[in-house]
Amino acid sequence: MEHTYFITGFPGFIATRLLNGLRKKYPSASFYLLVLKQEMELASKSIKANDANIHLIEGDITQVDLGIPQTKMDELKERVTHFIHLAALYDLTIPYTPAYACNVQGTEHIIQLVKKCKQMKRFCYFSTAYVSGNEKGIVVEDRLIKPVSFRNHYEHTKYLAEQKVQAIKDHIPVTIIRPGIIVGDSKSGETTKFDGPYFMMKFLKRFAYLPVPYIGKTESRIHLVPVDFIINASIFLMHDIRGISKTYHLVSPDSPTVEEAYRLISHELNKKEPSWYLPRIAAESILSISFISKWLGVPKEVLSYFTHEAHYDTSQLEHDLHGTDIEFPQFEQFIKPVVQYFKENAHNHTLKRY
Repeated sequence: MEHTYFITGFPGFIATRLLNGLRKKYPSASFYLLVLKQEMELASKSIKANDANIHLIEGDITQVDLGIPQTKMDELKERVTHFIHLAALYDLTIPYTPAYACNVQGTEHIIQLVKKCKQMKRFCYFSTAYVSGNEKGIVVEDRLIKPVSFRNHYEHTKYLAEQKVQAIKDHIPVTIIRPGIIVGDSKSGETTKFDGPYFMMKFLKRFAYLPVPYIGKTESRIHLVPVDFIINASIFLMHDIRGISKTYHLVSPDSPTVEEAYRLISHELNKKEPSWYLPRIAAESILSISFISKWLGVPKEVLSYFTHEAHYDTSQLEHDLHGTDIEFPQFEQFIKPVVQYFKENAHNHTLKRY
């Protein structure tokens, strides 16, 4: 039987790249792509009109049965072999209620459909490494441990959603992907949104003609992950037998410290390195002033990731990718095209996220 995929979150960045990767590897596969009503026009433009193997389905994960008509639901239950759940609210500033509705209740609605699919070979759920919240020390892949606290509602609701997925992995073949902070392609730098580390680039851009500051003193590491590594590793792990009932931290075992990354990004962006320290408490006070935060292009919530004292275990990832040609690119290599893409597209408002 040929693979039939159901993918949520289209036409988002990861879902689009994943679709392209799957089509390249499995050209005869069929795809059902769940699309919000307001994004249907954009989704339609990204799909060739004569592509009979791709089916766009208007729906919403926050609704029971995803808002899909019963006849279409019956078709999905009979055909789908691989279910990939990407749709979520990723905004660090999002209030709790919409985050819970999308990330938690939405995932529960997805699970209910997965349970009814008769040909199910794998359910791949995209979580995040930051379900660890404010946890310190080593965070292992094979357990989901509730941290003392979370830094934002995104982390909290993704933790609650992963709890629901973990609960079914003894009955359904599940692969859980926990990416770090996703950036553009490691070779072209291409991305569809400037958030996460791109806020750092916006801040540094404002200091192009001024002495550049570090934001506080920290020995924490930052876990930036190129999108092409996410796609290649995920496609392998969601199909190989090694990935069944496992959770993977998709981060580099050699992630740079925040200061190392900040220094390299500053050099690539402005050809200068930071020369003084702005205390984090001062930075938080400055970013608490809305118009300054907007002018700098940095939400205050980002600063909590500058002093993140967790160390992410990647032993399962390294073991199960051993013998493949999938390797995590060196930070010093992929950050150059990532920053270059930002420099060339910094004024593109369609990529702006704050």
